Amino acid sequence: MATDRTWNVRELLRWTAGWLAGHGVDAPRLDSELLLAEALGVRRIDLFLDPDRPLILSELAAFKRLIKRRAAREPLAYIVGHCAFWSLELAVGPGVLIPRPESERLVELVLERYPERQTPLTILDIGVGSGAILLSLLSTYPRARGVGIDIATAALTCARHNAERLALHERVRILEGDLCAPLTADDHFTVIVANPPYVDPAVLPTLQPEVRDWEPRLALLADQAGLAVHRRLIPAARRFLEPGGLLALEIGIEQGAAVADEMARHGLESVIILEDYSHRPRVVCGVAPMGM
Repeated sequence: MATDRTWNVRELLRWTAGWLAGHGVDAPRLDSELLLAEALGVRRIDLFLDPDRPLILSELAAFKRLIKRRAAREPLAYIVGHCAFWSLELAVGPGVLIPRPESERLVELVLERYPERQTPLTILDIGVGSGAILLSLLSTYPRARGVGIDIATAALTCARHNAERLALHERVRILEGDLCAPLTADDHFTVIVANPPYVDPAVLPTLQPEVRDWEPRLALLADQAGLAVHRRLIPAARRFLEPGGLLALEIGIEQGAAVADEMARHGLESVIILEDYSHRPRVVCGVAPMGM
């Protein structure tokens, strides 16, 4: 990008989209727009409202710094420091798993089971990460209360920050620990959700650089073909699930049958496998028997 000339928004977006595409970025035009909006401190729509706006040198320099990071395949969410999930805008950063649209299926599932939004749910999110799933549920159910657990310091800090930003902190506890370890015998939940690590370490080299090189492996990888955490989590969570309560876990696309069998083996009923928006197996859920 030549800096000895004046660039306007339209020209800069056209050039940057081609340059990022050459570096293997999947959505180069969209990322160019989002990064330019970030550099200019404007909304994305403002770029289209004033495409002939010229950039001053300081703005151009700021934009160049951002697109160099993206060309190095640093995730867009880490560069801008936030991402959208459900109806929320969440802060994210290095060391925290970036929420995916596929995980919104967990939120939808809870809504399908409990359509009355005034239901006073008690919700546990194991591996809370940024807080995406738990905070989306709390924002949807104004009388719900929740607990989020994570083992990673960066995730705990991020989840607490997002809860404060969204004014949900008075209805949530964020606890440090492995799976259900921080809970006590008095803790029981209507809903337990989790997006556990489920990537087989053997496939790590095949993942996109944004995931392979930047996102936390602790939140991604699990032994036993990606099932090690699910196999520990299901019996642990089962002990804290109220009678009739829902356990819903995100899975890899080839793990549905194994996770469903594990849920049934630990006494959960009505176990089903649900697809995501791309019609791939994405969530397994089961219900605790009413008699227990």
